Amino acid sequence: MVENFLPDPILEKKNNASKTFICTQCGECCHIREKKNITDKDEQDYFNYMHKHYGIIYLAPLSEITINISPEEKHILEQEAKNKNIDLSIKPKRAIALKSNELLILDYFIDHDICPFFDRKNKLCTVYDKRPLICRSYPLLSSKTLGKCKFKKKNPKMYSYEKIYAKKLDSIVNKQKEIIKTLDINYELVDLNKIKNLKELHILKKVSS
Repeated sequence: MVENFLPDPILEKKNNASKTFICTQCGECCHIREKKNITDKDEQDYFNYMHKHYGIIYLAPLSEITINISPEEKHILEQEAKNKNIDLSIKPKRAIALKSNELLILDYFIDHDICPFFDRKNKLCTVYDKRPLICRSYPLLSSKTLGKCKFKKKNPKMYSYEKIYAKKLDSIVNKQKEIIKTLDINYELVDLNKIKNLKELHILKKVSS
């Protein structure tokens, strides 16, 4: 159901402790592709909900989507991948359809099962200082689908000193409509007629109909 992908108000109310989260370097959060326990109908209901209330169109099935990154973070990670000679695949996640027959790309996702910046041998992030906002916030954010972090499972009231990033993430979500209206130049415009991925176009038509 749609509610499974929205913030859990009950959990959010409980998550107000100020103790410090300590990363155990298990690397679980860097295994970013997860199986989504959702039916095709529930997925479509969710897409329709987001389109109806926010005008947002999903460009990939939920089963393919991994961690969310902004346009700015996309450019940063692409540069880091180039500098480190890392094979990196990033795909658009959500967009807004404009009257000019273009898509305004809102955000992207890293198209890998395991983050390519994760050092599997040493279990370290090789772009730690430049890691995306969603990585900085994890596991601060609470939802019914969040539960990979082993430390968080054993210490549900522990939180990171980077709590500011969780607040910033909420702020980004709340200001999304404002960003869309101003058509920030950092967002990418894509001509609908040039979309080559039939799967993306199929989802677009389903949501828009």
